[in-house]
Order: sequence, then C-alpha cells, then structure tokens
Amino acid sequence: MPYTDEGIGYQANEASKEAASFNRSGKLTIREQVAKLFDEYKSLTVEDVSRLLGRAEISVQPRVSELKNAGYIEASGTTRMGKWGTQITIWRKVEPSATAA
Repeated sequence: MPYTDEGIGYQANEASKEAASFNRSGKLTIREQVAKLFDEYKSLTVEDVSRLLGRAEISVQPRVSELKNAGYIEASGTTRMGKWGTQITIWRKVEPSATAA
C-alpha cells in the first residue's frame, strides 16, 4: 500500500491518493485528539474520551494504548465503575519531572 508523506495509506489510484492528502494540515488524527483531551482534562477513562470526542470506544481505546506505550499517559492507580458495571482504569497525563533538564 502506498503512503503519503504524512504516513496516511491509500489505494493505488489517483482518487484515493487525493482523498488521503486532502486538507491534511487542518485535520488532527484521533491520537492527536485524544492527547489534546489529556492536555486539557489531565485524567480520563476510555469512556470519557469516547464521549468527549463523540467516537466509538473501539476507535479510541487503541489510541489510549498508544499514548500509554509512548509514556504520554499512565494508569492513575484508581478505577471507577464503567457503564457496563466493570471497573475501568482512570488514565492521567504524565507530567514532566521537575528534575528533568
């Protein structure tokens, strides 16, 4: 599969390539949208992220995992009851340490 310079995949035809490149500079990826939420709210659950973005949990859960793996967020050590009656993780943004220089 070919990719644009921004890493967006497209089918091997001109229409798909144009669609992948259309107005990319004005769009945020789901991951960028999730990161911005953690910048603003500091701690959230996947359910919170889903509700705030108006997106299905199945589309935001992998983005939360990516941000965790990148060290951008971490489990807060607390949970709360989710909408399905199970305990769900509350994630928090990792703040830069004061000693890092």
